Amino acid sequence: MIVYLLAIKSALLWLLKPFFWIARLVYSELQRSGGLSHVRRGYFLCGEGQQQEALKDFNHALMLFQKIKNYKHEAMVLDEIGELYSSWGQYTKALESYQKALPLYRKLGNRDLESRSLYRIGVIHFALGNQSEALQNSHHALLLQRELGDRISEGKTLTNLAKVYQERGQTKQALELLQEALQIAREQRDLKLESTLINNMGHFYRELSQYSKALEFHRQALELHLKNRDIAGQGVSLSNIGAIHGALGEYPQAIKLLKEALEIFKQVGNRAREATALINIGSVYDQQGWYQDALKHYQQALLICREVGDRSGEATILNNIGAVHLFLGDYSTPLEYYQEAFALFQQIGDLSNQATTLNNMGDIYRRWGEYTNAVASFQEALVIASKVGARDTEARVLDNLGVVCEHLEDFNKALTYHKLALAAWQDIGTKSGQATALYGMGRIYLKLACYSEAHNVLQQSLAISRELGERSNESDTLNELGLLYNVIQEYDKALEHCQEALRLRKQLGNKIAELESIESIGTIFYQQKQYSQSLEYYQQALAISRELKYSDVEDRVLKTIEQINLHLYV
Repeated sequence: MIVYLLAIKSALLWLLKPFFWIARLVYSELQRSGGLSHVRRGYFLCGEGQQQEALKDFNHALMLFQKIKNYKHEAMVLDEIGELYSSWGQYTKALESYQKALPLYRKLGNRDLESRSLYRIGVIHFALGNQSEALQNSHHALLLQRELGDRISEGKTLTNLAKVYQERGQTKQALELLQEALQIAREQRDLKLESTLINNMGHFYRELSQYSKALEFHRQALELHLKNRDIAGQGVSLSNIGAIHGALGEYPQAIKLLKEALEIFKQVGNRAREATALINIGSVYDQQGWYQDALKHYQQALLICREVGDRSGEATILNNIGAVHLFLGDYSTPLEYYQEAFALFQQIGDLSNQATTLNNMGDIYRRWGEYTNAVASFQEALVIASKVGARDTEARVLDNLGVVCEHLEDFNKALTYHKLALAAWQDIGTKSGQATALYGMGRIYLKLACYSEAHNVLQQSLAISRELGERSNESDTLNELGLLYNVIQEYDKALEHCQEALRLRKQLGNKIAELESIESIGTIFYQQKQYSQSLEYYQQALAISRELKYSDVEDRVLKTIEQINLHLYV
């Protein structure tokens, strides 16, 4: 009887087998169809700017594709999720998605998509400051692209590799890769890639402080965007050109171009670029000492970054806002902003910007006179910057350590740090950094009464600043040279240099620097016992210190005025 029943069961299963197969097929097709429906809805929502809602649809689609083991569509959705996280600056999550997609493409034997996945992983590692991983994945992608003969993708990967080499201070290799990529773009007649590469060449030369070359490339990119009728691209080029005019101290021109770019980004609905333009405008106002205008633009950009979920942009702006409060003489608030920015960079996994923020925090401690905390922050920043190969941050931190040692009156150690910074800037090839380090060395030599050495390095710094057209650095060095001539009692030269510094600083609209020059001139007249002229300048300094609400400077100036009046009315 049992045998008979088992036979019936076996026969029924055999008869029903086609129905089970059909049912599984129908179920699989329904799941696939449902998944694709969510993908289409996700694309639509992205187009409408509703990225958070789109993410929900992509995640639902991912779950459906995983259930039926549809590797092709699973990998596709993982890529889309990665793109969203990347656009928000959530690089760790983006990397997680891309790394899940990569083995699926390998399982499918799709080498085109495997190379694209490796390229994206390399880009994210670069954004996270993981330069070794960025190089490894980008080189792997490049090998595949060359085997496949995919010249356009090869050009894009060469561009990413160039960025990594530039960040590591290997400028020669970076430039060679960019030129190779540009040749590919022109060979393939890919105007979009060509304009992107020309734009990157502009960034490359800007980082090296070679502003005339940078402008040349950004203007070429603008011409290509105009030719292609690429409105958004025109906005990017205008923004880049404006930023260079800002670096050159040509502020009205910079603001004009950046505002044109801002209007374009509003027109095309690119909220991320809109935020970037607002940050750049704020930065130009910042450089001029127009801090309330800078804050207004930073706050607008912050709202956009939070709206679109760009946590990297949000953290960058928090750093900028902290710096503005610092310049406004508020030494307590900036640390809160820096700490918030640092926490965001930690969440994102962005080591390079963690180092930058630690450097900013160290500067606050230095201003508070908490030199132990300042050195601890700078040293931590230095370790991270060295680890990720961020040579520019490393050089900047070394200069700041020199400044701390100057305050601690450990002048020999300060000089050592500035010399290390100079060597780093020379390795990178950044001339503006070299000028800053030389300026720092000049200050120390002056305090060590090594007047010949001070004169030599300050003159070098001045020559570089004038070559680059960096008027802010030029004015700083002129003022320091004026103080040097004052010490060695060459008063005519001292006045000449400090008055030239003051003229430049007034042109730049930098009230803080203007105040410093006015005090310097007042001191020179005081040294010569020309008390009436000295009083005139110190009264100007008093008015500016009150305007800026610099109470500590105001107290110092008032004490000097008292001393001058004693001489005048003896």
